[in-house]
Parts: sequence; structure tokens; C-alpha cells
Amino acid sequence: MKKTKKIVNLLLVSLLAVGAVVLVVWLASREGGYGEPSGTYHSPTLFAMDTTLDLTIQGRSTAQAKADVAAAVALAKKIESETSQFKQSSDVFKINAQAGVAPVPVSDDTLLVVKTALEYSKLMNGSFDVTIAPVVRLWGFYDQKYRVPSAGEIAAARSLVGYQKVLVDEKNKTVMLSQKGMAIDLGGIAKGYAVGELYKLLKERGVKNALINFGGAIGAVGSRVDGKDWVIGIKDPRGESGALVGELKVKDAFVSSSGDYERFFIKDGKRYFHIFDPATGYNPKDVISTTVVGPTAMLTDTLSKILVMGPTAGMAFMKTQPQFEALMIDRDGKFQFTRDFRSKFALEVKDHL
Repeated sequence: MKKTKKIVNLLLVSLLAVGAVVLVVWLASREGGYGEPSGTYHSPTLFAMDTTLDLTIQGRSTAQAKADVAAAVALAKKIESETSQFKQSSDVFKINAQAGVAPVPVSDDTLLVVKTALEYSKLMNGSFDVTIAPVVRLWGFYDQKYRVPSAGEIAAARSLVGYQKVLVDEKNKTVMLSQKGMAIDLGGIAKGYAVGELYKLLKERGVKNALINFGGAIGAVGSRVDGKDWVIGIKDPRGESGALVGELKVKDAFVSSSGDYERFFIKDGKRYFHIFDPATGYNPKDVISTTVVGPTAMLTDTLSKILVMGPTAGMAFMKTQPQFEALMIDRDGKFQFTRDFRSKFALEVKDHL
């Protein structure tokens, strides 16, 4: 009976973690929700790329806004159809299926995302690595059959990880994994890429005031129609639903967060989450949340994974990315900031949990 109860508790935590809103940054309003300009259009929530997509459009007629949303949704689904490892027709599914066998022709979108991922894998000394998929699968984060693997199993999965084994032929637009059993997961970068592409699409369609929220990866098109900055709330990684650690003001910028509270399960009182250190096959231990703000959506998404590097190395690395600002919360609940994070973006941010 006790064993059954433990399993049920584990599954309940797992289902709540996956089924709950997986937003790592909250959309907030300094007016408590009452100061929204008239004519604001909120899209229905779409589920795509294993998360939710919500768009807020201002300064357009309802008909225009609905058409803008329809175009954005179509683009998001196109990018998902190319970069999802779970759709059999996608580039990534085919790359993984042909690992150690043959190169796979890919779309321009997939090629760009893979090239950028490999560039930043090298810059981040392998702390970010899209070939981590065998490790993530081993821990049960793809099928929600969560488990704590043995050291031997983790070592075997780690032998299949290594961004250096991804072969890109730009001339022929192909990607190949050099070893059988390898697999790539673009989830840590493709969502950011999608936000950037949706941002460009809306601008091209004449939208001047919009907010894109793709599972917590945020794109701010211009400012609000009343001239005020968009306000983004940063989720408290240890707080109740709705609790914030601070608020950011942004316009024509992107925000992305990562943390141990997005997708996780608890076993024997210990939290296990969906981000892994490629060097160990285990979760990073020293950071529980990062938030990055900057001018490029794909890179804010990627750079939010500095939590794998830890506080010292992560903040040192951010000095090499001067266009981006970051907040890091360590395991003791202390906050660390890049030099201009507060002065450029913060309306209010705590110093510790």
C-alpha cells in the first residue's frame, strides 16, 4: 500500500508539472489588469511546440488582429512541423532516425537553428547541447514515465551526447548525426527562433503593438498602443501560482527564462527537472532560475540555459554577450544580475527569495 501511494504521489507531481501552465515569465500589468487600452485583442490559446502560444495585439481592428493571429499560428505550426522531434514528417525526426546512417536534407529554418545551436554549444563549452535528447529520454521527460536512472544507464546515454558529432553541410543543406543512437532536441532554442519569426511576421503585416508569449518566451513588438512599455512579470520559482520576484519593462525586445520549476518530478523528496548538464547527465545543482533579456529571440532562449554553467561561469559568460542582460537565482535564493539588468529593464526585482 505504501509503495502504491508513493507511485501515485510521484505521478501526481509529474502530471501537475507537465499539465500546468508552463510559463516561466508572467504577463503583468502595473494597473492590476484594469489599465489595458481599449481595442486590445487577445488570441485564443494555441498548443504548439509542446507549450502554449498566446498573442496580444493592439492598435488593429478585430478583423485585422484575427487575421494577424491566423498568420502567426500558421507560421508557428510550420516551424514546429520542421523542428519537432516528435512529428514523423519533421526534419529533426528524420535526422534522429538516420543517425549514424545518412545525412538528411533540411529546411532553411532547421539549418539556421542547428547552426546557431552548434555555435553556442561551442561558445558555452558544451553546457548547451542539442544532442542531450538521449539523456532527457532516459529520465522520462518525453513520455512522462519519470524515473531516476542508474549511473551505468546515464553513462551509456552520455556516450551519445556531443555537439561535435553533428555534421552540417551548408552547401547541400543537410544535417547528420555521426553515431547511431544519437538524437537532437531543439526545444531549448527553436521556441526562441519561432518567437523571432513571429515578431518579424507581425511587423511585416503592419502590427506596431503586440506581445508574443510562447510558453514563457516573450517577444514585445514595439510598446503598448498607449505608449507605455510592456510589463513582464518574472515568476517566483518557489512561489505559489502567480507569485512574482519582479517585473520588467520592455519594448522591441525579447525575454526568456529557464528553471527547475517548469517541468519536474519529485521522488524521495528530491526535485528532478528537464534541464541536464551534458557533462554529467544529471541536473545542474547551483541555479534554479535564469531570465535573459535582449534583442534576439533565439539567443535569449539559448542564453537562458546558462543555469547549467552555474553562477560564476554563467555570469562570466554573459560578459561576452554585451547585448543581453541576465538575472540568475542560485540554489540559496540569492539573485545575481548582469551590470545593466536593473537599470535598463527592471521596474521592481527582489534581491533574494
